[in-house]
Amino acid sequence: MLRCCRGSAAFATVVALVPLIGFVALGAEAGSWYVVKQHAQNAADSAAMAGALAIANSDSQPNFGTMNGFSSNVTLTQGTYSTSSGFSSGGTSPNAVQAVVTQCQPQSLSLVVYTGTCNGTSKNVTITAQAVASVGQPKKLPCALALSGPVTFQDAAVQVNAPNCGIASNGTPIGINFSVAPKTLNVGSLSTAGGCSGSLCGSVVTYAPPVTDPFSALTTAVDNLTLPACGGATLQSYGTGQCANDKQTINSATQITVSGIYFFSGGLSLGGTGSLTTASGVTATIIILPVSGNKASLKMAGGSSFNITAPTTAPSASAIPSQLSSVASLLTDMALFDPEKSPQITGNGTMMGSGVFYLPNAALNYQGTSTSASSTCTEVIAASIQFSGTPSFDNSGCPPSIVPTSKLVVLVQ
Repeated sequence: MLRCCRGSAAFATVVALVPLIGFVALGAEAGSWYVVKQHAQNAADSAAMAGALAIANSDSQPNFGTMNGFSSNVTLTQGTYSTSSGFSSGGTSPNAVQAVVTQCQPQSLSLVVYTGTCNGTSKNVTITAQAVASVGQPKKLPCALALSGPVTFQDAAVQVNAPNCGIASNGTPIGINFSVAPKTLNVGSLSTAGGCSGSLCGSVVTYAPPVTDPFSALTTAVDNLTLPACGGATLQSYGTGQCANDKQTINSATQITVSGIYFFSGGLSLGGTGSLTTASGVTATIIILPVSGNKASLKMAGGSSFNITAPTTAPSASAIPSQLSSVASLLTDMALFDPEKSPQITGNGTMMGSGVFYLPNAALNYQGTSTSASSTCTEVIAASIQFSGTPSFDNSGCPPSIVPTSKLVVLVQ
């Protein structure tokens, strides 16, 4: 009797294991589909982000033919996105990209349950993943922009105050570098086209589209400008002498006492404790004309400095050469404009004041003052920026045409 029971139990066990093994196999097959689904979702996310970056950079729609192994299975659709209505294809001003990834996976044990069809092929299931990425603007546009290098914090005593605007960098691979955490960092936004290094990177948006330089048209106009040299040792504005201050060397404190646009040609050199400042109640725009042969037009050494208060309105026709009349609006709030290729700023040379400080090819040490704290239009644009002192920035009072335009690309679906 016991022998019979033993045989029956073994047979029953085998019978019970058959469906169990089948279910395990089905689970393994479904698990493989899940893994493919995850890879497809990663591909869709990457494709949507890359497509939105192409929109942000005004490029044509990119080709993702072999992205993550999903050859020819990525479909990109440009359209518009809003939080209220989601994604809609088409439109004259697209701000989003939808990516749909499909992949056919062959069936095995699941054929016992059902038979699928994928792209006309029987006994296959369709794995689909989709994502939507949109292009938007940060809450606060940049008022401090490094065009090609990093924004660096190396002094623990630095106090940056810019609640109404942001700090941005187009530098790669590292765009924002917290070598030392600043004492205060009160900014509206932090973003970079590259990565971030240091302890405060949690608040930084990395790998964002490059920020647009708003002064390219003014740079072109100034590059083609030549002016006669002013006579005498006293600095003259263009409105006074219709000339450029030629080959100036400043080794002591020098004040500008008459408001206006001041052109410098043949080189401007500040050394030792030399400084160029605007007197109380005086506003000025300093424009450095490039020197031929890529020689340095602006040289700063030792403890030299600029402390300029910029005018808050565009110059009149008589205050500038006629060649600049078409770009006069870009001189609103301009403190220092130096588009040359190779300025030399060494030692502890610093910039401060209020208005826009534009040195697109300079490694700039920007130091704040109480003057800039009261201005509603203070920006600094350079190749790279290192902060010291107590810099304050604000672009809430700047004309839109002189505010750098930044964009963010984010996954929204």
